[in-house]
Amino acid sequence: MRVSFKNLDTKEVVQEWELTPSQEKFFKSPKKFVLFSGGYGCGKSLILTLKAIDLALRYKKNYILMGRKTYPELRDTLMKEFFSICPQSLIKDYQKAEGRVTFINGSEIIFRHLDTIAEGEIRSLNLGSAFVDQAEDISKAVIMGLRGRLRREGVKDVDRKIYLSCNPALSWLYSEFKQSPQPEYEVIEASTLENEKNLPKAYVEDLLKYPEAYKKQFVYGIWDEELLSDRAVFAREYIDKLRLGIMDPIETRDGLQIFKFFEPNHKYQMGIDASEAIIQPGVSAEKQESDESAITIVDLTTEEEVASWHGRVPPDVLAEKAIEFAEFFQDNNNRVMIIPEMNSIGLAVVNRLNRESGIRIYRREEFDKKSGLRLEKEGWRTTRQTKPLLVSRFQELLRLRDPIVRSRHTFEQFKSFVYTDLAEKSGMGAEAGFHDDCLISCLLAFWEKKPVTEGKVLSSSNRPDYKSDLVIKNGKIMKIPQLSIEASSSKKWTTS
Repeated sequence: MRVSFKNLDTKEVVQEWELTPSQEKFFKSPKKFVLFSGGYGCGKSLILTLKAIDLALRYKKNYILMGRKTYPELRDTLMKEFFSICPQSLIKDYQKAEGRVTFINGSEIIFRHLDTIAEGEIRSLNLGSAFVDQAEDISKAVIMGLRGRLRREGVKDVDRKIYLSCNPALSWLYSEFKQSPQPEYEVIEASTLENEKNLPKAYVEDLLKYPEAYKKQFVYGIWDEELLSDRAVFAREYIDKLRLGIMDPIETRDGLQIFKFFEPNHKYQMGIDASEAIIQPGVSAEKQESDESAITIVDLTTEEEVASWHGRVPPDVLAEKAIEFAEFFQDNNNRVMIIPEMNSIGLAVVNRLNRESGIRIYRREEFDKKSGLRLEKEGWRTTRQTKPLLVSRFQELLRLRDPIVRSRHTFEQFKSFVYTDLAEKSGMGAEAGFHDDCLISCLLAFWEKKPVTEGKVLSSSNRPDYKSDLVIKNGKIMKIPQLSIEASSSKKWTTS
């Protein structure tokens, strides 16, 4: 695809570009949010500018914002790129002090640095579209604020959009566009080498001399969990190991994803991570910024996750869900052990659990300074001292045995769990823009005080193939296993 600027009177081509396949895909994308991610020199700023000029010329009196985080970056990169690309004959007026370009058809492009842009200033805008360069440096709140300003009359709804560019990096963009993409989102990933013919040969040769990990991110433009952070708590080999266990739920009941049904004589344990259930009015569940509450149930006999739930509910409702879900995985002879995190809101969960008969709640030991005695208290209290215990226990399981995480949502949180100096995260937690609620509930569900010994356990991946009849008895989901006639054949279990 070629993009040309022509003199309408003489039909002379003033400037012309041959787009790369990735640039063409970005230029033509029908999505509401379009993100161009790639290596150095892959043409991110170029295609961002070309598309902005295209929309300015397509409509009379369009009003478009182009932005970057700081004014020096805006002045030295995005504005410089714009004026080197846009023919002077298309510009009617340029008001430098206001950062405003007026085109011959009456459309305007305003240039803004977005590090100090005020909420009131965003509210006053009446935009046709917005273009943000190096969007990984911009807060999600600013981008969402701009989205709410796409209301320009005379601009078709299909062209009221936000276009973004970024380098592959751990940011909220990875969460939004890669981990949990919405139907109206699209990410286009490009390599420096795709645009090689437009770059100096020596520049490309120099880039290719860098270490392989650097090249994957900044040359090949590969955007995955391996490149996210050098502060990752769980090593790459552990992430690869956990990926093998992911599967779709075999059933969902009251929001609980069930990956394996109850089996008598197995030992089950539940981890609960409670949140304050803060919900932003008018914002979809996927776009809420606050943490969710999470429940994970693990079969400790086979060391695998068997059920998972997450959502934003008050603590008493969370406790009631925990009681309900526990009934799915216990009988009169074997009750589920529940390990709720006790920080802040968790106390309300424990208080509600205690009003229910037959509930087993994990008890921790704490040293009481006043009495000089070691006391037993309910629940798990996460501190800078205890959080490493929780994490190292699961890391030891990963090193010596084969714990299985089934939930894709939980697995994604392992990728962005990092070491941090933030006090509220006790040394480790989710990277900014990410969450760790399901991960914490999973670690709690796998927690045991006994040491980890080397070896493998009998799990769904190495047991005979089963056909089963589903039985729901007294609110419990149970399975009556019947050994298949194909049980002696090769392994049948698959994961997705």
